[in-house]
Amino acid sequence: MDDPDWNNREHQNPDLPLSDIYMRVDWQTLRRLPKSRAMAFNFKTLFTPVTDFRNEPFIPKLLLKILLEGKKSIMEYKGTWHIVHKVIPALREWAKEQEDKGYVPKDWQERTLDEDPFYPGWEEHYPMHT
Repeated sequence: MDDPDWNNREHQNPDLPLSDIYMRVDWQTLRRLPKSRAMAFNFKTLFTPVTDFRNEPFIPKLLLKILLEGKKSIMEYKGTWHIVHKVIPALREWAKEQEDKGYVPKDWQERTLDEDPFYPGWEEHYPMHT
């Protein structure tokens, strides 16, 4: 790829701070407008610090499964190789921490959460203003 920033993904920086790693998620919606019946597509890109996942029940274990078992071609497309040396150990630690504290059952099998796209207790971290 010709993008100079992409070249940073070709090596794993041992000094990369975990606080400098973010997960990108694109929220997409497709709606039919009621009067015109036209279709409207919208998307919003969110960048979440990986360190936030420590306090989000189930998320470290779920992301760990994706990073470890995700289809190789998709992981390459997503450009995760240059950060996994930092993220995987942190996610393992946080997943165990959540199990030890009782936030996540020790036998929980990774899957889409019932609260999708949220996680249990999200309201405490992101209060709604009325």
